[in-house]
Amino acid sequence: MRFCVKCGRELPRDQLIQGYCVDCFIKHVGLFERKPTLEITICPKCYSWLFRGKWLAPTSIDEIVKSVGLNELSKIIRRGLQLVDLDVISTSQDTDEFRVKLRLHVKTETTTFTTLLEVPGRVVHRVCPHCVFKGSGKYTHLVQIRFTRRSPPRSLVEDLERLLEKLPLQDGVVSVKYAESGIDIELDDATIARKIVHAVVRGYSAKSTTSFKATRFDHNRGVWRGVLTYSIRIPVFDKGDVVIYRNNLYIVEDLKKNRITLFNPSSSVREEIPLSSYWTGELKTPTRVEIERYIVRELREHEVVAVNENTRSQLVFKRARITPRIKVGDTVLLIKADDIEAIIVGSESELLR
Repeated sequence: MRFCVKCGRELPRDQLIQGYCVDCFIKHVGLFERKPTLEITICPKCYSWLFRGKWLAPTSIDEIVKSVGLNELSKIIRRGLQLVDLDVISTSQDTDEFRVKLRLHVKTETTTFTTLLEVPGRVVHRVCPHCVFKGSGKYTHLVQIRFTRRSPPRSLVEDLERLLEKLPLQDGVVSVKYAESGIDIELDDATIARKIVHAVVRGYSAKSTTSFKATRFDHNRGVWRGVLTYSIRIPVFDKGDVVIYRNNLYIVEDLKKNRITLFNPSSSVREEIPLSSYWTGELKTPTRVEIERYIVRELREHEVVAVNENTRSQLVFKRARITPRIKVGDTVLLIKADDIEAIIVGSESELLR
C-alpha cells in the first residue's frame, strides 16, 4: 500500500499515478499538457466535415465531436497516459461556439480509470473541395455512356436511368448531361465513378475503356492533374433484329438486360446466350440486311420455284425437310445479312412475331 503525496489517501501502489491518486492527479497535475479545446471544420453547403485531411459524409455533431475529440485529445495527453476511448454525454451549442461534456476512458501502465471533462470548442466553416468544384463546374472524372446503336430503344435508356437513380451519386456528381448519343456524368469522386462503371458493365454486358487527359502539373506532389474518362459502350439489340451468331442467321426474339434469346428461322432452334457474346465476336450486327419477298409458283420433285412479284425474278431452291407442307401461293422470304443468306417460308409478320 502507498499514500497519495497530496491528500494522504492510502491506496494500492498500482492505483497511483506518479505518486498521486487519480483525483489529485487530475486536480493538481492534469491529464493534458495544455488546456484542451476542440475545433471541428464543417462545409456550410453540404455539411461534410474534415477529419485527418479528408472530407467525410455528414453525420451528427456528437459523432463528429467523438472522432475529433479522441484524435485531438490523444495528442496532448500527458506522457505515461493513454486515452483509450471517450463518450459524448451532452453538447450545448451557441452559434459557432459549443461546450461538450465527455467521459474519458484513460489507461496508465498499471491501471485504468474514467473521468468526466467539459471541453470548449468552436465550429469552423469551410467550403469543401467537392462544393468548390460543383460551383465552378470543374470535374476530375467523366463517365461517358454510349450505345452500339445511335438511337437505342427508349425502354433501355429509361432502365439505365433507374439504375443510376439507385446509386448514391449526389455527393460526387458535378453534372449529368443527356444527349441523343448517350449520357455524360461529370464527377469529382473517383470511388463513385468506379461504382457507376461497375454497375453499368455488370448490368448491361457493357465494355469499358479509360483514358486520361492532363490539364496541369501539380508541382507540390510531382504529378499531372486532369480528367480521367471512362468510356462505356452498351450493346443494343431490339426484338425482331436480324443478327449473325456463329456465322448463322438469327432473329432476336427476347431481351433480358445481359441475356438475349435468338431464333434460327432455318432450323426453328432457339438459343439464349449472354449479351457479352457481342464483344467476343460470336454475335454480330450485320452492316446490311435485305429481305426479298417471293411467291411459290411451282413445286417440283426436289425443288421449289418462287417468283418476286415486283422484279419477276425467280428463286429456285431445294425442298428441305423443314418445308414439307409448302404449297403453291405460299410466301417465301430471302434474307440477306452481309454474305449470309437464308430462305424462310412465311411472311415478315410471321417471321418477327
